[in-house]
Amino acid sequence: MPAAFGLHVDDSMKRAMSDPTFLQGLRAEAMFENLVTSLGEVMMIKPEDTGPLQSAVPMQAPDFRIVLKDGSNWLVEVKNVYVRNALRQRRKILNRDYRRALNNYAQATGGALKLAVFWARWSIWTLIDPEQLAPGDQDLTLDMMDAIKANEMASVGDQTLGLRAPLTLRLTMDPDRTSDIGEDGRVLVTIGKAQLFCDGQELLHPHDQQIAWTVMNYSDWETPDARAAVAGKHLLAIEFESSPPELSYQGFEMAGSLSRMFAHYYAQRTMSGGEVIDISAPIQAEWFTSLRSREGLNRMPLWRFVMQPNYEGFQPVDAARHAIGSLPRPALLEHKRTD
Repeated sequence: MPAAFGLHVDDSMKRAMSDPTFLQGLRAEAMFENLVTSLGEVMMIKPEDTGPLQSAVPMQAPDFRIVLKDGSNWLVEVKNVYVRNALRQRRKILNRDYRRALNNYAQATGGALKLAVFWARWSIWTLIDPEQLAPGDQDLTLDMMDAIKANEMASVGDQTLGLRAPLTLRLTMDPDRTSDIGEDGRVLVTIGKAQLFCDGQELLHPHDQQIAWTVMNYSDWETPDARAAVAGKHLLAIEFESSPPELSYQGFEMAGSLSRMFAHYYAQRTMSGGEVIDISAPIQAEWFTSLRSREGLNRMPLWRFVMQPNYEGFQPVDAARHAIGSLPRPALLEHKRTD
Protein backbone atom coordinates (compact mmCIF):
# COMPACT_ATOMS: atom_id res chain seq x y z
CA MET A 1 0.00 0.00 0.00
CA PRO A 2 2.73 2.58 0.82
CA ALA A 3 4.44 1.83 -2.51
CA ALA A 4 1.16 2.20 -4.41
CA PHE A 5 0.44 5.46 -2.61
CA GLY A 6 3.90 6.76 -3.50
CA LEU A 7 3.35 5.93 -7.17
CA HIS A 8 -0.03 7.69 -7.09
CA VAL A 9 1.50 10.84 -5.59
CA ASP A 10 4.36 10.72 -8.09
CA ASP A 11 1.93 10.43 -11.02
CA SER A 12 -0.19 13.28 -9.66
CA MET A 13 2.85 15.53 -9.33
CA LYS A 14 3.97 14.72 -12.87
CA ARG A 15 0.53 15.61 -14.24
CA ALA A 16 0.48 18.84 -12.24
CA MET A 17 3.97 19.87 -13.36
CA SER A 18 2.98 19.34 -16.99
CA ASP A 19 -0.06 21.64 -16.64
CA PRO A 20 0.87 25.12 -18.02
CA THR A 21 -1.79 26.89 -15.94
CA PHE A 22 -0.54 25.25 -12.74
CA LEU A 23 3.07 26.17 -13.56
CA GLN A 24 2.15 29.78 -14.33
CA GLY A 25 0.41 29.99 -10.97
CA LEU A 26 3.45 28.64 -9.13
CA ARG A 27 5.68 31.04 -11.05
CA ALA A 28 3.48 34.02 -10.14
CA GLU A 29 3.56 33.08 -6.45
CA ALA A 30 7.35 32.75 -6.46
CA MET A 31 7.71 36.03 -8.38
CA PHE A 32 5.54 37.90 -5.89
CA GLU A 33 7.53 36.60 -2.92
CA ASN A 34 10.86 37.48 -4.58
CA LEU A 35 9.56 40.89 -5.66
CA VAL A 36 8.40 41.86 -2.17
CA THR A 37 11.66 40.56 -0.69
CA SER A 38 13.70 42.52 -3.26
CA LEU A 39 11.78 45.75 -2.63
CA GLY A 40 12.83 45.44 1.01
CA GLU A 41 10.03 47.56 2.49
CA VAL A 42 8.24 45.00 4.67
CA MET A 43 9.15 43.48 8.01
CA MET A 44 8.56 39.94 6.79
CA ILE A 45 6.93 37.77 4.17
CA LYS A 46 6.38 34.04 4.59
CA PRO A 47 4.39 31.29 2.86
CA GLU A 48 1.13 30.77 4.72
CA ASP A 49 -0.53 27.86 2.91
CA THR A 50 1.78 25.14 4.21
CA GLY A 51 0.93 22.24 6.49
CA PRO A 52 -2.44 20.71 7.40
CA LEU A 53 -5.37 22.88 8.46
CA GLN A 54 -8.16 21.60 10.71
CA SER A 55 -11.12 23.92 11.24
CA ALA A 56 -14.73 23.92 12.38
CA VAL A 57 -15.82 26.00 9.35
CA PRO A 58 -14.48 26.04 5.77
CA MET A 59 -11.11 27.78 5.70
CA GLN A 60 -8.42 28.31 3.09
CA ALA A 61 -5.01 29.71 3.96
CA PRO A 62 -3.88 32.39 1.48
CA ASP A 63 -0.47 32.11 -0.17
CA PHE A 64 1.51 34.56 1.99
CA ARG A 65 1.53 36.46 5.25
CA ILE A 66 3.13 39.91 5.13
CA VAL A 67 3.88 42.13 8.10
CA LEU A 68 4.39 45.77 7.12
CA LYS A 69 6.73 48.13 8.92
CA ASP A 70 3.76 49.80 10.63
CA GLY A 71 2.76 46.43 12.10
CA SER A 72 -0.13 45.77 9.72
CA ASN A 73 -0.71 42.08 9.17
CA TRP A 74 -1.73 41.09 5.65
CA LEU A 75 -2.75 37.75 4.21
CA VAL A 76 -2.17 37.76 0.46
CA GLU A 77 -3.69 35.44 -2.11
CA VAL A 78 -1.77 35.51 -5.41
CA LYS A 79 -3.42 35.00 -8.80
CA ASN A 80 -1.98 34.86 -12.30
CA VAL A 81 -4.34 36.22 -14.98
CA TYR A 82 -3.75 35.94 -18.70
CA VAL A 83 -6.36 37.33 -21.09
CA ARG A 84 -5.33 37.29 -24.74
CA ASN A 85 -7.26 40.46 -25.64
CA ALA A 86 -4.90 43.20 -24.46
CA LEU A 87 -7.69 45.80 -24.33
CA ARG A 88 -10.16 43.73 -22.31
CA GLN A 89 -8.41 42.51 -19.19
CA ARG A 90 -11.25 41.22 -17.06
CA ARG A 91 -11.54 37.91 -15.24
CA LYS A 92 -13.48 36.21 -12.46
CA ILE A 93 -10.81 35.87 -9.78
CA LEU A 94 -12.60 34.28 -6.80
CA ASN A 95 -15.85 32.35 -6.51
CA ARG A 96 -17.94 32.87 -3.40
CA ASP A 97 -17.09 29.58 -1.67
CA TYR A 98 -13.34 30.01 -2.08
CA ARG A 99 -13.58 33.63 -1.02
CA ARG A 100 -15.62 32.72 2.07
CA ALA A 101 -12.95 30.19 3.06
CA LEU A 102 -10.23 32.84 2.65
CA ASN A 103 -12.25 35.35 4.69
CA ASN A 104 -12.84 32.79 7.44
CA TYR A 105 -9.11 32.11 7.70
CA ALA A 106 -8.24 35.82 7.72
CA GLN A 107 -10.70 36.59 10.49
CA ALA A 108 -9.66 33.57 12.54
CA THR A 109 -5.97 34.53 12.36
CA GLY A 110 -6.32 38.31 12.63
CA GLY A 111 -5.06 39.32 9.19
CA ALA A 112 -6.40 41.63 6.50
CA LEU A 113 -7.09 39.71 3.29
CA LYS A 114 -5.46 41.15 0.16
CA LEU A 115 -5.41 39.92 -3.42
CA ALA A 116 -2.25 40.20 -5.55
CA VAL A 117 -2.95 39.77 -9.26
CA PHE A 118 -0.32 39.46 -11.96
CA TRP A 119 -1.80 40.60 -15.28
CA ALA A 120 0.51 38.54 -17.45
CA ARG A 121 -0.51 40.10 -20.77
CA TRP A 122 0.80 43.47 -19.53
CA SER A 123 3.35 42.30 -16.92
CA ILE A 124 1.55 44.42 -14.32
CA TRP A 125 1.20 43.65 -10.62
CA THR A 126 -1.78 44.94 -8.65
CA LEU A 127 -2.55 44.46 -4.96
CA ILE A 128 -6.10 45.18 -3.85
CA ASP A 129 -8.45 44.86 -0.91
CA PRO A 130 -11.29 42.66 -2.23
CA GLU A 131 -13.64 43.85 0.51
CA GLN A 132 -13.37 47.41 -0.81
CA LEU A 133 -14.33 46.35 -4.33
CA ALA A 134 -17.04 43.79 -3.62
CA PRO A 135 -17.98 43.40 0.07
CA GLY A 136 -18.91 40.08 1.61
CA ASP A 137 -18.59 36.61 0.16
CA GLN A 138 -19.84 37.28 -3.35
CA ASP A 139 -17.97 36.24 -6.49
CA LEU A 140 -15.16 38.65 -7.33
CA THR A 141 -14.70 39.64 -10.97
CA LEU A 142 -11.87 42.08 -11.50
CA ASP A 143 -11.02 44.48 -14.31
CA MET A 144 -7.36 45.43 -14.66
CA MET A 145 -8.13 49.15 -14.90
CA ASP A 146 -10.12 49.01 -11.65
CA ALA A 147 -7.29 47.08 -10.03
CA ILE A 148 -4.74 49.69 -11.14
CA LYS A 149 -6.90 52.46 -9.68
CA ALA A 150 -7.14 50.65 -6.33
CA ASN A 151 -3.57 49.34 -6.37
CA GLU A 152 -1.84 49.06 -2.96
CA MET A 153 1.55 47.84 -4.24
CA ALA A 154 3.14 51.03 -2.87
CA SER A 155 2.62 49.61 0.62
CA VAL A 156 5.20 46.90 -0.12
CA GLY A 157 7.65 49.35 -1.72
CA ASP A 158 6.57 49.69 -5.34
CA GLN A 159 6.95 53.04 -7.10
CA THR A 160 7.16 54.41 -10.62
CA LEU A 161 10.35 56.06 -11.85
CA GLY A 162 11.02 59.03 -14.07
CA LEU A 163 14.45 60.12 -15.31
CA ARG A 164 16.04 62.03 -18.12
CA ALA A 165 16.71 60.42 -21.46
CA PRO A 166 18.68 59.04 -23.11
CA LEU A 167 20.62 56.55 -21.05
CA THR A 168 23.85 55.65 -22.80
CA LEU A 169 26.37 52.88 -22.26
CA ARG A 170 29.68 53.79 -23.89
CA LEU A 171 32.43 51.21 -24.33
CA THR A 172 35.66 53.04 -25.15
CA MET A 173 38.39 51.03 -26.83
CA ASP A 174 41.94 50.72 -25.55
CA PRO A 175 43.80 52.23 -28.54
CA ASP A 176 47.00 50.34 -27.80
CA ARG A 177 45.26 46.95 -27.84
CA THR A 178 42.63 47.46 -30.52
CA SER A 179 43.52 46.71 -34.12
CA ASP A 180 42.75 48.85 -37.14
CA ILE A 181 39.57 48.05 -39.01
CA GLY A 182 40.49 45.55 -41.71
CA GLU A 183 39.40 45.56 -45.34
CA ASP A 184 36.80 42.92 -44.48
CA GLY A 185 35.45 45.12 -41.65
CA ARG A 186 36.95 42.93 -38.95
CA VAL A 187 38.58 44.49 -35.90
CA LEU A 188 40.03 42.95 -32.74
CA VAL A 189 38.93 45.05 -29.79
CA THR A 190 39.96 45.51 -26.19
CA ILE A 191 37.67 47.65 -24.06
CA GLY A 192 39.56 50.24 -22.08
CA LYS A 193 36.69 51.91 -20.24
CA ALA A 194 32.94 51.46 -19.71
CA GLN A 195 30.80 54.50 -18.86
CA LEU A 196 27.10 55.18 -18.28
CA PHE A 197 25.50 58.53 -19.11
CA CYS A 198 22.11 60.06 -18.35
CA ASP A 199 21.15 62.81 -20.79
CA GLY A 200 24.84 63.33 -21.55
CA GLN A 201 25.95 63.47 -17.90
CA GLU A 202 28.29 60.69 -16.81
CA LEU A 203 27.01 58.64 -13.89
CA LEU A 204 29.81 58.22 -11.39
CA HIS A 205 27.97 56.94 -8.33
CA PRO A 206 27.51 53.13 -8.20
CA HIS A 207 23.86 53.49 -7.14
CA ASP A 208 23.08 55.70 -10.15
CA GLN A 209 24.83 53.22 -12.41
CA GLN A 210 22.73 50.39 -10.97
CA ILE A 211 19.48 52.32 -11.51
CA ALA A 212 20.41 53.22 -15.09
CA TRP A 213 21.46 49.66 -15.90
CA THR A 214 18.18 48.29 -14.53
CA VAL A 215 16.10 50.75 -16.57
CA MET A 216 18.07 50.03 -19.75
CA ASN A 217 17.61 46.28 -19.38
CA TYR A 218 14.14 45.85 -17.90
CA SER A 219 11.97 48.91 -18.56
CA ASP A 220 9.93 49.56 -21.71
CA TRP A 221 12.63 51.88 -23.03
CA GLU A 222 14.07 50.81 -26.36
CA THR A 223 17.74 50.18 -27.08
CA PRO A 224 18.41 50.02 -30.84
CA ASP A 225 21.46 48.33 -32.31
CA ALA A 226 24.81 49.58 -31.12
CA ARG A 227 26.48 52.41 -32.98
CA ALA A 228 30.21 52.71 -33.55
CA ALA A 229 32.36 55.83 -33.23
CA VAL A 230 35.05 55.59 -35.90
CA ALA A 231 37.95 57.83 -36.94
CA GLY A 232 39.52 56.62 -40.16
CA LYS A 233 40.52 53.00 -39.59
CA HIS A 234 40.30 53.31 -35.82
CA LEU A 235 37.33 52.13 -33.75
CA LEU A 236 37.04 54.60 -30.89
CA ALA A 237 33.95 53.41 -29.03
CA ILE A 238 30.71 51.44 -29.20
CA GLU A 239 27.56 53.02 -27.77
CA PHE A 240 24.18 51.64 -26.72
CA GLU A 241 21.49 54.30 -26.27
CA SER A 242 18.19 53.69 -24.50
CA SER A 243 15.11 55.96 -24.69
CA PRO A 244 11.33 55.63 -24.41
CA PRO A 245 9.52 54.92 -27.71
CA GLU A 246 8.22 58.51 -27.71
CA LEU A 247 9.72 61.49 -25.90
CA SER A 248 7.43 63.74 -23.85
CA TYR A 249 9.80 66.74 -23.68
CA GLN A 250 8.56 67.51 -20.16
CA GLY A 251 12.00 67.47 -18.55
CA PHE A 252 11.95 63.77 -17.68
CA GLU A 253 10.61 60.51 -19.11
CA MET A 254 8.60 57.78 -17.40
CA ALA A 255 10.49 54.51 -17.00
CA GLY A 256 7.68 52.45 -15.47
CA SER A 257 7.11 50.76 -12.13
CA LEU A 258 9.66 48.76 -10.20
CA SER A 259 7.31 45.77 -10.10
CA ARG A 260 6.97 45.78 -13.90
CA MET A 261 10.73 45.95 -14.39
CA PHE A 262 11.08 43.04 -11.98
CA ALA A 263 8.45 41.12 -13.97
CA HIS A 264 10.45 41.66 -17.17
CA TYR A 265 13.60 40.45 -15.43
CA TYR A 266 11.73 37.44 -14.05
CA ALA A 267 10.38 36.54 -17.49
CA GLN A 268 13.88 36.54 -18.96
CA ARG A 269 14.97 34.05 -16.31
CA THR A 270 11.91 31.77 -16.14
CA MET A 271 10.18 31.85 -19.55
CA SER A 272 11.17 30.69 -23.02
CA GLY A 273 8.94 30.58 -26.07
CA GLY A 274 5.91 31.35 -23.93
CA GLU A 275 6.53 28.34 -21.68
CA VAL A 276 7.68 28.15 -18.07
CA ILE A 277 11.22 26.77 -17.83
CA ASP A 278 11.80 27.67 -14.18
CA ILE A 279 9.70 28.76 -11.22
CA SER A 280 12.09 31.03 -9.38
CA ALA A 281 14.75 33.62 -10.20
CA PRO A 282 17.27 35.25 -7.84
CA ILE A 283 16.20 38.08 -5.57
CA GLN A 284 17.56 41.48 -6.69
CA ALA A 285 17.76 43.47 -3.48
CA GLU A 286 20.67 45.60 -4.75
CA TRP A 287 18.42 47.21 -7.40
CA PHE A 288 16.17 48.76 -4.80
CA THR A 289 18.87 49.45 -2.24
CA SER A 290 20.27 51.85 -4.85
CA LEU A 291 16.92 53.64 -5.05
CA ARG A 292 16.68 54.08 -1.29
CA SER A 293 20.19 55.51 -0.97
CA ARG A 294 20.57 59.31 -0.79
CA GLU A 295 24.34 59.34 -0.32
CA GLY A 296 26.76 61.03 -2.69
CA LEU A 297 27.01 64.35 -4.52
CA ASN A 298 25.90 65.19 -8.06
CA ARG A 299 23.53 62.27 -8.18
CA MET A 300 21.34 61.51 -11.19
CA PRO A 301 18.03 63.44 -11.21
CA LEU A 302 15.27 60.98 -10.38
CA TRP A 303 11.50 61.35 -10.12
CA ARG A 304 9.62 58.89 -7.91
CA PHE A 305 5.86 58.42 -8.08
CA VAL A 306 4.22 56.58 -5.19
CA MET A 307 0.73 55.55 -6.27
CA GLN A 308 -1.94 55.65 -3.58
CA PRO A 309 -5.03 53.41 -3.84
CA ASN A 310 -8.28 55.09 -4.83
CA TYR A 311 -11.42 53.12 -3.96
CA GLU A 312 -13.74 56.03 -4.68
CA GLY A 313 -16.63 55.00 -6.87
CA PHE A 314 -16.55 51.34 -5.89
CA GLN A 315 -19.26 49.65 -3.86
CA PRO A 316 -19.00 50.87 -0.24
CA VAL A 317 -17.90 48.45 2.41
CA ASP A 318 -20.76 46.98 4.40
CA ALA A 319 -20.38 47.92 8.05
CA ALA A 320 -21.40 44.42 9.01
CA ARG A 321 -18.51 42.45 7.57
CA HIS A 322 -18.67 38.74 7.04
CA ALA A 323 -18.53 36.88 10.34
CA ILE A 324 -17.29 33.38 10.93
CA GLY A 325 -20.07 30.98 11.75
CA SER A 326 -20.40 30.16 15.42
CA LEU A 327 -18.27 27.26 16.44
CA PRO A 328 -20.18 24.34 17.97
CA ARG A 329 -20.19 24.48 21.76
CA PRO A 330 -18.59 21.50 23.49
CA ALA A 331 -20.96 19.07 25.14
CA LEU A 332 -21.27 19.47 28.91
CA LEU A 333 -19.98 16.50 30.86
CA GLU A 334 -22.31 15.26 33.57
CA HIS A 335 -20.54 14.99 36.91
CA LYS A 336 -21.81 12.56 39.51
CA ARG A 337 -20.79 12.63 43.11
CA THR A 338 -19.36 9.39 44.33
CA ASP A 339 -19.46 9.98 48.06
